[in-house]
Amino acid sequence: MRTTAIRLRAIIGVGAAALALAACGGGYGSDESSAAGDASGGGATPEAAADAAPVGQGDTGLGTVLVDGEGLTLYALTDDTDGTSTCDGACADAWPPLTVDGSDLPAGLDPGLFSVIERSDGTSQLAAGGQPLYRFAGDAQPGDTNGQGSGGVWFAVAPDGSLIGHDDTAAASGSAY
Repeated sequence: MRTTAIRLRAIIGVGAAALALAACGGGYGSDESSAAGDASGGGATPEAAADAAPVGQGDTGLGTVLVDGEGLTLYALTDDTDGTSTCDGACADAWPPLTVDGSDLPAGLDPGLFSVIERSDGTSQLAAGGQPLYRFAGDAQPGDTNGQGSGGVWFAVAPDGSLIGHDDTAAASGSAY
C-alpha cells in the first residue's frame, strides 16, 4: 500500500511538470512576478535580499549558471528575438519572467552583459546577452535544472550570457524544435 502511494505521488509530480511544460506549448503569456535578493545560489536572508543584485551565479549539474535571488536557475527562450519577450499568458505561468522595478539596470549588474527590456504588459524584465530571463515553475530548489532543453527552446543561461546546451547552427536550420 505504501509503495502504491509513493508511486502515485511520483506520477502526480510528473503529470504536474508535464502540464507546466504543455502550458508553454505554442502561446506565450505574462507574469508580473519579481525577484530580488541574494543571488549567490544559496539561501537568501531577508536582510541581504534588500541590497543584493537580482541575479547571481549558482552551481548545477549543468555547471555554473545564472540564478535569481532565491538561487533558482535562469533560462532563456530561443523564440525571443531582438530582446523581445514572447512568453505571455500560460507560458509565463510555467516560465515566470525575471522582472525588476523600473527600467534602470539594478545596481551591481554589468551593463555589458545585462539590460532591462519592456514587456508587452509594461513591466520591466531583466535580460542577459540580449535574451530575456525566466525561471521555470518546475524548479523547486537551487540547483534544479528541470527546464533545461524543454521543447528544444528553453536553455539555462551561463554567466557569460550564452545558452547552455543550445546549438545555434541547429536552431538556425530549424532543427532545434
